[in-house]
Amino acid sequence: MSYTLIQETRERLQAMNTVVASSITAWNLVGRLHRFSVEAYRYRESDWIDHQFYGLRDQNNTLSAILALTNDALELPGDLSCLQIHGLYVHANCQRQGVGQRLVDHAIHLARTRDLNAVFVKSHQSAVSYFEKLEFQLIPVIDEVRDYPYRLVRSVI
Repeated sequence: MSYTLIQETRERLQAMNTVVASSITAWNLVGRLHRFSVEAYRYRESDWIDHQFYGLRDQNNTLSAILALTNDALELPGDLSCLQIHGLYVHANCQRQGVGQRLVDHAIHLARTRDLNAVFVKSHQSAVSYFEKLEFQLIPVIDEVRDYPYRLVRSVI
């Protein structure tokens, strides 16, 4: 299936959150925890202040996946400048088809065009192997209280 990559707007917020909710169904959470997770991961209009959103749409213009990016590099070691993947969500019907990788490739392209050193992601433990397959490397935990345990970075230079 072919997809078109576009920058998303606030008007597509409901469709974006539909993709988030569908993506979370693959996490195999029990009912109550699933409902809380969907609400916690939902995007809001205020997120456009510091996020950029990109979507992949199929030939019917249906949103199939979203990528949320920020320029936050506060947790990176050294002087790395990066683009952070805040969220990567693929509709359950489109998973395991290379859609997520296409969005990660777009994040890498954007980081390069912005003269940044890396792409950074805070991942759920279950997604670490996915990002490692895409050449991301775990950053060691230095401060167990402050550091998120599953932080990965990929150089783009």
